[in-house]
Amino acid sequence: MSIRQTPNTDEWKKLYEAAINFKKAKCWEWMYDNDIFGVKDPESGEIGYCCIMGNAGEHFAIAAYLGSEGLDGILSILSGAIDLEDPDNMFIQKCLMCSFEDRAALKPEDLRIIKELGLKFRGRNEWPVFRHYEPGLFPWFLNAPQCRFLTHVLNEALNVSLRCKNGKAILDHKTPLTFLVRTATPGKNGELIWEDQYLTAEPPKKEFVSFHINDEMRVKRLRSIKPQKKTILEADTFFTPSPVKEGGRPYYPKVCMLLDHSSGMIISFEMFKNINNEGYKCIEMLANYIEHSGRMPSKLLVSREETYYLFTDVCRQLGIKLEMVDRLDFMEEARYGMFRFF
Repeated sequence: MSIRQTPNTDEWKKLYEAAINFKKAKCWEWMYDNDIFGVKDPESGEIGYCCIMGNAGEHFAIAAYLGSEGLDGILSILSGAIDLEDPDNMFIQKCLMCSFEDRAALKPEDLRIIKELGLKFRGRNEWPVFRHYEPGLFPWFLNAPQCRFLTHVLNEALNVSLRCKNGKAILDHKTPLTFLVRTATPGKNGELIWEDQYLTAEPPKKEFVSFHINDEMRVKRLRSIKPQKKTILEADTFFTPSPVKEGGRPYYPKVCMLLDHSSGMIISFEMFKNINNEGYKCIEMLANYIEHSGRMPSKLLVSREETYYLFTDVCRQLGIKLEMVDRLDFMEEARYGMFRFF
């Protein structure tokens, strides 16, 4: 039997009520985006790590970053490991978000639900918008479980915030990566009884793929080309800013780009949907360059783990030195140029 995915009227009503109560409290007047605490989903057991935004008076919202992956993303932004101006910001978020927008930011689906519930909003930053963010995917509408969880997040975030109004000692813990988490147990009448717990977050399990050339004869031909010390390449993998819709939820295509480290000239690039399934195209791109140019690079420079592991096996096969660096200036220039084009 299929599980109903679309929230029903009662679920939408409870979510909007929670959002309206949260907005009225104006918690962002004393809560900062680094005052992180958790809410545990009573259904799935997943923890949403909450970040309240709006203290700067610009973007009013609350986001529940999902699990260790979501937490790692927001902590990377807050710590400065990922620059706020870096386009990657929009692609690493894994969260449920309630933001308060102008009417122009709403989609027809949002307006239809508001009309069906008989609600009225007026003015700037007054219209609740609910979205699910997933790395590589376009922000999307909530399904029923997400709707119920975000309702709990808003209610419990209001509870925690009001308790923090005169001091935030409840958010402090000496153990690293340990947060106040609101957790629920069923009461006698089926209602949820919420309580405080201090839980240590699990480090995210990062998994990367690597590809190699299967054709041994081709590997021998490529290895017969002598490496040239002056031939150094840069490689990077990143999302494009323009979503593609092929039925269902739109996604952001991923690009793998190769360029010459000396001149900054783009050698080639490939665009694909999923690096786990199509990362072999990047290996093919490198092999084709070597075959067609007759030049074996002595070194391949990368600046992110995903790209490093992607080329690890093929570089080992071909005897190319693979080196991780902090920054690739030419690649960043090419990448931002592509973003401006899109």
